Amino acid sequence: DQARAVLNLPASGGPFAKLPNPLKTNPKVGLYRPFTSSMDEGWTRLVFDNNQIPYKSISNEDFRQNRFVDLDVIVLAADNENTIVRGLSAERYPAEFAGGIGDTGVENLKKFVENGGKLVCFDDSCELAIKRFNLPVGNVLAGLKRNEFYNPGSVVKLTVDTKHEVARGMPEQIPAYFTSSSAFEITGAERQNVDVIARYAEKDALLSGWMLGEKLINGKPALIDVTYGKGKIVMFAFRPQHRGQSWATFQLIFNSLER
Repeated sequence: DQARAVLNLPASGGPFAKLPNPLKTNPKVGLYRPFTSSMDEGWTRLVFDNNQIPYKSISNEDFRQNRFVDLDVIVLAADNENTIVRGLSAERYPAEFAGGIGDTGVENLKKFVENGGKLVCFDDSCELAIKRFNLPVGNVLAGLKRNEFYNPGSVVKLTVDTKHEVARGMPEQIPAYFTSSSAFEITGAERQNVDVIARYAEKDALLSGWMLGEKLINGKPALIDVTYGKGKIVMFAFRPQHRGQSWATFQLIFNSLER
């Protein structure tokens, strides 16, 4: 303050100043907000709020009643299939908080994408897309024991296809945060519907931290774009907004929201 007064410098925004909205278009974004107190959904809201990205929270009932047809994009934070679909137990919680989006909500979500909507999945929520949308995609790490693969939180290196629209403005290599995350494999006859946007590095994917079984993720897809009907499903095998701190991958989120 003393230096600013001596130099006659005007006051400006501090470290908590909001950033300008980075989106080029004006998509109508919906973010699923479960009653399970999802920490990852909260971090996603923080990133959206700090970057002044307009969005609306979507509840279980909104999914069950199909109250999101006016949206362009739906975002699922890193919650697994069971958490999203089944939610809280009706035996332990009041009726207004029990359950998840249910099978009806899943079907409504599938129709949303089939009709031209976009679904963006972070890490664990990709399980729902893989299983319920019958995609030609698998997770090579699913079901592995801790003595086969284990990583509680490290920085990994991605190689990026900068020609893809989701990678617009990105360098060819970037760091990403990996915490018990996923690694994709493309399978099935409809693999032509899958574009690989980024992969874990072919060699030495681990940049910082430690990992047991690193070879299992080397060269595997980490970010993909799947055509589903008239719509798209963008699937992050990792958490690109991890605790609001993984700035190197924020732009991938913003690009994935664009219309």
